[in-house]
Amino acid sequence: METHHKDSSKQTMGSSFFNDLWPQLLEENKCHIESKSAAFFEPRQPFNELHFHSYLADAGYPDYESPHEMRCCEAAKRQEAAEEEAELAANAETEGRQDAVNADFKPRGSQAIRPVDKMVNHLREAQERRQKLAYAFANRKYPWTMQTPKHELNFEMTSEQKTCFVLPMERKILDEIHDHECKLMIIDVGKDVELKDCHRWIKFRPYIQMLAVVRTSQMERCLQLLGVFHTLVVEESAENSWHDELHASLYSGLKQAKRLHILKACGEPFLFMFSRFRGICTCDTYAVLRRL
Repeated sequence: METHHKDSSKQTMGSSFFNDLWPQLLEENKCHIESKSAAFFEPRQPFNELHFHSYLADAGYPDYESPHEMRCCEAAKRQEAAEEEAELAANAETEGRQDAVNADFKPRGSQAIRPVDKMVNHLREAQERRQKLAYAFANRKYPWTMQTPKHELNFEMTSEQKTCFVLPMERKILDEIHDHECKLMIIDVGKDVELKDCHRWIKFRPYIQMLAVVRTSQMERCLQLLGVFHTLVVEESAENSWHDELHASLYSGLKQAKRLHILKACGEPFLFMFSRFRGICTCDTYAVLRRL
């Protein structure tokens, strides 16, 4: 048994296998790949782009030649310069003819001097025209396609609007705005009034403009970030009574509203929201006022 094992380990394939059978196996192999060595890559299909031929020709690829220019660069420059000169000459000739034609219609001598009174009248008419346009623009009269703000339009009370105003005080305020056609609401924001209390007035913005009179710059910045209120900062003195403070706040608010052109006339009614006593953290009282 040992002798047979040693003899089988030393067996090798004869030359007849490599000469007869091995070539047939190679021919039937589907994964056989033919390849040839090349110094560089040769594409089977040449590029159709003409400007690539110069790069391929410089790199040494066969069947590619750099394009031949039919004219030199200097000749091309001279031709372009000649074309520009011809165009400038044609334009100059056209302008000369136009000036000659217009010269017959231009006034000369004393006729070329415009009278001073006519110039003054022309400037005055232009100034009056600009003033009328500015006034019409400020009063929403020009252009005619300009949309009038919602707070300047009279609105009708609907059930949907009433559902947004849940509290009885808010409904009364909305009724006052509708009945008196108020265009401005001045809110006196005391030192103890919080920002959360001012959020409930945002729902009135589609119907009226709001001016908040605040006591601190921090509250002013917070209200300005909301993008709903006009703001005004006033100083509060502890020595004054609360009635005097409200009177000063109301006077300052009306002055600011007049400066911002919110109130167009002194007789227009407006709403004034305020706290009944000093130190209250909410505005619990309102009044419809009219400046005489």
